[in-house]
Amino acid sequence: MKENKEAVIKAPKNALKVTDGAEKPYYAGIDIIKILAVFLVVCIHFFLYSGFYSTHIASEKWIIPIATRWLAYICVPLFMISTGYLMKNKKISAGYYKGLIKIIVIYIVVSLICMKFNHDTYQREFTAWTALKGFLEYSNANYGWYVNYYICIFALVPFLNLAFNGLETKGQRLTLVVTVTLITVFARSLFLGFEANEQIRLFPNYLDGMWPLAYYFTGAFIREYPIKKKNKLPAKLLTGGILLGAVWFISESTYAQTCENTLNKFVFFSRHFNDYSTYPVFIIAVCVFILLCDIKTTNKPVKFILRQLSGCTFATYLISYVFDNKFYMDFNAKYSDVYDRWTHAYEIIGKVFICALICGLAIHNIYNVCELCIKKLTTKKEKEISQEN
Repeated sequence: MKENKEAVIKAPKNALKVTDGAEKPYYAGIDIIKILAVFLVVCIHFFLYSGFYSTHIASEKWIIPIATRWLAYICVPLFMISTGYLMKNKKISAGYYKGLIKIIVIYIVVSLICMKFNHDTYQREFTAWTALKGFLEYSNANYGWYVNYYICIFALVPFLNLAFNGLETKGQRLTLVVTVTLITVFARSLFLGFEANEQIRLFPNYLDGMWPLAYYFTGAFIREYPIKKKNKLPAKLLTGGILLGAVWFISESTYAQTCENTLNKFVFFSRHFNDYSTYPVFIIAVCVFILLCDIKTTNKPVKFILRQLSGCTFATYLISYVFDNKFYMDFNAKYSDVYDRWTHAYEIIGKVFICALICGLAIHNIYNVCELCIKKLTTKKEKEISQEN
């Protein structure tokens, strides 16, 4: 991630001007959000690997785990909103498309690590063809589906920005965000009525597969129109209230539907809220983003640490597969009851996150060192050629 002066994270338009000699505040909120998002990835995988989705949860003691599960579920939406926030000013250029190089290289490196792990642990064999197939289908790194998503969004970003930035007023841009969100996110999961066979879909859902665009445009809108300082406290309080309301609503509705789902033995069940695109998840993610995105600091060590940690989130996310599969077998054997696993979740989540983060930092910094060396060698070669000419 580049410095503020290089316009990757510009200060909001209404930020106070600093006096001469004072250090400019660093807008660290986006770094914090990315670090939180990768932590929540590890958290959501706890529910996948601990047996939560196959256990009987028709008891009120499970409401808090259900709420936590939904809070953790905003991990990918936070990354998606961050993409819109960070990239809303990107334009078509050769330099822009070079931005994919790091993503692809790290994906390939982690893929090789995952392939080695799967071969040694699960005796999975790879031929040249299956390996090539896995790389191109983003399955050699077992959490590589996000790379598939990101490359598609990356290719569209300059054109999405033309649509967003080409509008003239705040009202027009808000209309774009609302329209895209209604026909993708809300159309997917907003119904009138409570009986499954009699519910009425409120919006046409033909384009519901385009829900990532709702997150992208929302991030761009938040970047373009930050909360004004005089409105910050009431806006934050309102945002916090909406956040709590959305968490309560989706948790209670999920618990109620789970208890009604006798044919499925009371396992975790939510009729419509089953993807990143469902509207309570969208609301929770946007609220969390708004609460955190404008945090700033002038502390240089804090700034350095946050930049390092946020820079390695992609590698940390991909490599966490290895530690999920490495540690959960022993953890589940130690705590045979799923609820006991939940009460001790901090043990496994902390262990996986720290190990993945350390590896992510190593991969990220090795890449940066190699990139720097290549640039220096290229510059040196160009100077030699120039001198010869």
